[in-house]
Amino acid sequence: MPSLPERASLEWLRKTAKDRLKTLRATEPGARLADAQREVAREHGFPSWRALKAHVEARAAQPPAPAPPSPERDAEVRTFFRLVAAGSVDDIRARLAAEPGLVHAVGPHPFWGGRPQALHVAIENGRIDVGALLLDAGADADGENQAYGRWSPLMVAAHRGQTSMRDLLLARGAAVGVVEALLLGDDAALDALLATGAEALPSPPPNDGSLLIFARTPFAVERLLALGVSPDAADRWGATPMTAFHRLGPRGRPLVARLNAHGVPVPPADSVMLAAVDGRDREMVVRLLGLGVSPNARATAQSRQTALHNAAWNGDLPMVRLLVEAGADVEARDEEHDATPQVWAETAVEVTRNPDCAAVARYLAGLVRDGRP
Repeated sequence: MPSLPERASLEWLRKTAKDRLKTLRATEPGARLADAQREVAREHGFPSWRALKAHVEARAAQPPAPAPPSPERDAEVRTFFRLVAAGSVDDIRARLAAEPGLVHAVGPHPFWGGRPQALHVAIENGRIDVGALLLDAGADADGENQAYGRWSPLMVAAHRGQTSMRDLLLARGAAVGVVEALLLGDDAALDALLATGAEALPSPPPNDGSLLIFARTPFAVERLLALGVSPDAADRWGATPMTAFHRLGPRGRPLVARLNAHGVPVPPADSVMLAAVDGRDREMVVRLLGLGVSPNARATAQSRQTALHNAAWNGDLPMVRLLVEAGADVEARDEEHDATPQVWAETAVEVTRNPDCAAVARYLAGLVRDGRP
């Protein structure tokens, strides 16, 4: 039985059937086109022409198989992702017109690790117009997430507070699983999803840490703890539920209290300092400084950066001033990039599109210029 060619089209099959009809009529003058079509279909393993036609149409509707990873292909995809991050709508349209499969491509992140898709990058950079363009071009609202820490586009939108993108993804049919419900703070959806108990929990969870890291409500914390989720397991970046909740700033305090009530110990002071800086929790940072925690506190994982690096990356000028006035070293360098907080702020201008980072970079540059590190 002949196999169906990989790129078989209905036009090719119709021509084949017409040619077969001529052959049939040489011995069967009364043969019809339907007879020839049925014969062609059966030769390819289908019971009827209708079944063969449906198979070819369904295959044509599927996205093309992604090109296998290679340095050359990764370079092409990274270039496309940079267009997405920059919001270059006209250039993106042109690239998709030339190569529609880019909308499904998985490739190296343009700014950090992992292998996302263009839709992830659009959400991270707040490009809702680009996100809508990608979805219109056929991007899957649920994403291909295995190579990106199992983070779905909806998870990224919820985590980063991209409400417009969140709503667009939901309108386009994005699935709400357990982690999405946690990040959305949707207790009703979470309760329904966990009706079958611990078997409903994703394993392994995103980032390979505790699922509690993604909880956003006291109800979610209690529900997960009751199902045996670890209260203190660290993820691949060294984050525990306690440090993750501190990074949420004031809105994370009720979650910290829930963990405290279950006997989860407070993490080292330096970890709390960096988390509070990330959470823009000035009240907590002032309290920690008053307790003697160093303004030069460093991360124990990630890039081994200081609290000032984090504040600079966030474009949080009041926090930067607070740390500098407390004695933070403006020329401290992280251990991965060998960069100062000023360089982190300058880099964040491009990567996060936060204009406040430019003001932080100018402030720190002025301190260095004036000899006040």
